[in-house]
Amino acid sequence: MHAELTLPSWLRSIGTQPHGAHRRALRDECGELTYAGLTDAMDGVGAGLLNSGLRPGDRVVTAMEPSIPHTVVILGAMAAGLVAAPLNIRLTAVESRAYLVALEPSVVVADPAYADLARQTGHRVIELPAAAATTEITERLAPLHTPTRNLTPVPEFSPAIIFPTGGTTGSPKGAFHTHRSLWLWLNTCAHGNPRTPTDVELCFSPFFHITLGTSVLTPLFAGGEVWIHRRFDAAAALAAIDDGASRLMGAPTMFTALREHGMFASTDREKVTAIRYGSAPSTGDFVRDLLRDFPNARIRAGFGATEFGSVIGFDHEDLLAGRFAGVGRPLPGVVVRILGDDGLEVGSGEIGELVVSCPWQTQGYFGLPEATAETFRPDGVHIGDLASRTEDGWLVIAGRKKDMIISGGENVFPREVEEVVLRHPRVADAIAYGLPDDFWGERVEVGVVPTPGATIAADELREYCRDSLAGFKIPKTIRLLDSIPLTPNNKPDRRTVRAGAMAEARRESSA
Repeated sequence: MHAELTLPSWLRSIGTQPHGAHRRALRDECGELTYAGLTDAMDGVGAGLLNSGLRPGDRVVTAMEPSIPHTVVILGAMAAGLVAAPLNIRLTAVESRAYLVALEPSVVVADPAYADLARQTGHRVIELPAAAATTEITERLAPLHTPTRNLTPVPEFSPAIIFPTGGTTGSPKGAFHTHRSLWLWLNTCAHGNPRTPTDVELCFSPFFHITLGTSVLTPLFAGGEVWIHRRFDAAAALAAIDDGASRLMGAPTMFTALREHGMFASTDREKVTAIRYGSAPSTGDFVRDLLRDFPNARIRAGFGATEFGSVIGFDHEDLLAGRFAGVGRPLPGVVVRILGDDGLEVGSGEIGELVVSCPWQTQGYFGLPEATAETFRPDGVHIGDLASRTEDGWLVIAGRKKDMIISGGENVFPREVEEVVLRHPRVADAIAYGLPDDFWGERVEVGVVPTPGATIAADELREYCRDSLAGFKIPKTIRLLDSIPLTPNNKPDRRTVRAGAMAEARRESSA
């Protein structure tokens, strides 16, 4: 027999060790918490939730900004055998109600910033009015926190936490981890991208994204320290780096924003020892800039999804060797297959559907058995991504099935177009998509964000693409954008850009 693999019990073991109890675990704009304080607060919230009438297995939705109280409520729910469910606070009330139908939550815990949204869901609400106050943690958690009582050990195969998917095709679904699968995922993150108790992780990502696991729960799992920012702000992030934050994770656009800020040059960046980026295509110039700007940082990139967490990555040494494209190799314990329409694995260099299986994948979509059966199949998890693999096992993501453009009967994958366009020296960002076309069926179009002060002519950019792209893949239309919008999961929002382009095309045709 082994001890139950649960994050709360793991944190208690750190919080009761002489060398861990008084080490700082969390810091936000209003206070800080040691590991001993964290485990006391966690168990106090768990007791408070149970005292409010909840029972093991009930869902506890959180509608809160990233903060220490938000972290404690999530951990407290899991410690009490309840199921934590961070809500995507960017959803409207209508969208939130639709998402929560399958979850059937017993309560929504909210801070003042999102109390109105919580009440509009129609579910019972517990508000923490002092969550953002500079005061003791027990007051920030009131009225939920109660004197600690002994909590019943939680079975490791019971549900622990529900993460909402991005919802890029219809309403988001909630992918849920058991305590065991969550523990295994955090353990993989802690060792695959090595962490130590001396690390200081800077987290400026929303808690409804799986970066809650990689940027908050994983460093806590490793006994390190997390500094939580309510949202990404380049000036605040640079100040934290100057103050000693040593680990960063974000989308390429966020690192670009740091570099372009006036404080960047005077910030002491030599303390940064680790950087992880993802969510969007990057260029060799972007990577070389990171290597130059953070000289002591080991830089890694990877690929993952809500349904299975982190599964593919490449290392600092790969970047030093000049291997910037693609997403790397499967992590230990991950099985990746690339399947054709016939269900058989395709050959090297051929594009097929990416199918992933690993010990830490989520168990399905909570309350949605049909959607679970469609995605979580016996051969692995099918999320609709397309990929190819080189002869030496390096994986390249081509895009998503639903995003594939069929132009003149030929398949065009937006990502391969974007990666070529992004190499142009006057392109800061780019996003490719398909638009209806009477002759081609769909035509390839690209939205481009020029570098500051630069101009880009459409004919020039098309000519630039000719050496790297077949004729049918070259964008037929170039639209200039101020920025690329992001989805709630910090990925390029192709659907929004495409809808804007279609509206603009209709206006042009009717003018």
